[in-house]
Amino acid sequence: NSEVTLNGVRTITATRKSAEIIKALVWKDIQAIRDAKVGEGYKVVVETVDKWFHSDPSSRIQQLGLVMLGANIPPGLQWKTMDGTFVTMTQTLAGEILAAAATSDTLIFSVAETHKAAMTAEEFPETYDFTTDWPTTYAS
Repeated sequence: NSEVTLNGVRTITATRKSAEIIKALVWKDIQAIRDAKVGEGYKVVVETVDKWFHSDPSSRIQQLGLVMLGANIPPGLQWKTMDGTFVTMTQTLAGEILAAAATSDTLIFSVAETHKAAMTAEEFPETYDFTTDWPTTYAS
């Protein structure tokens, strides 16, 4: 038996029999980063300026609503970005935000799955560093 600290988060007493338990715990830590990253915004270029849009569940629902409104988006509608500034919402911008969300989600999911595969291949999965290679978010 030995004491194992998983990325400074939790310490457990490990045996080789507990390898699957360790892998499951490390996977939960990877999923936690994945889930946090999904909520840290996505970037869209608005009039040559990078703007970050909120990606929490409520914002995503509102953004889908904008896409559904299409040409019926109220003229001059001001939309607040993550830096606190406002942009004029258009049908095109709503579509670009939705596309950025899909791209961001896909990339974040892919990085998590890549880390999972690499971690599970490790002899000592508790030492695998899964904190690298995540896409940039507004929070990072």
